[in-house]
Amino acid sequence: MIWILLVLITVAGSVAAISIAARDKKKELPTSGGQKLLTKGDTLLERTIRDLRVDDVLQMDGKDFLVEGLIAYDEDGHRWSGARIVDGKDISWLVIGLERASSSSVRLLQQDTETVVTGYPSEAIVVGEVRYTMDKRGTATCSLFGDVGSLAALKAGRPEGHVERCRWWLYNAPGDDTLVVEQWGADYRVLRGKKAVEGTIELIPGS
Repeated sequence: MIWILLVLITVAGSVAAISIAARDKKKELPTSGGQKLLTKGDTLLERTIRDLRVDDVLQMDGKDFLVEGLIAYDEDGHRWSGARIVDGKDISWLVIGLERASSSSVRLLQQDTETVVTGYPSEAIVVGEVRYTMDKRGTATCSLFGDVGSLAALKAGRPEGHVERCRWWLYNAPGDDTLVVEQWGADYRVLRGKKAVEGTIELIPGS
């Protein structure tokens, strides 16, 4: 009787070991694209507009915008991005995540060359009939990638991802109007536009 019991225990142990090995093997099996097979409980992580890269495509308002340049901002661990997006002659900057307290902070801005700032920005800036009031300001370390338009001189002769310092001022107005002033060295640039809804922008990864 004892030897029969030992045989049954051995068989049961072998079956359990085979089952565990088969389950682990299934988790390791790759697909034809080289990606891990998803099993129950796994989650497929996809990039969003908060992880933009140069050569990505963004679909907005029936148009396809190519991300030609990107600025990655870092202020004491708080990170946000500014993407230079282009569709023919339509050139904008998509600024994502500037405000620490707002996870859905997205702004679609155009460079305003007619609003000139030559010194420390004032508490309020009036453009036409819109009065913008300063909301926040700070200083960030910035990495520059790709074609950054009017900031191209900062990259001249320097490697991709070259780092610069930038002072910034954020202005808001009633409704969705918004404005950002940036100081790069002795030069200022003004970006003006409106707040956007993240869910209305679709990302087509370029890589």
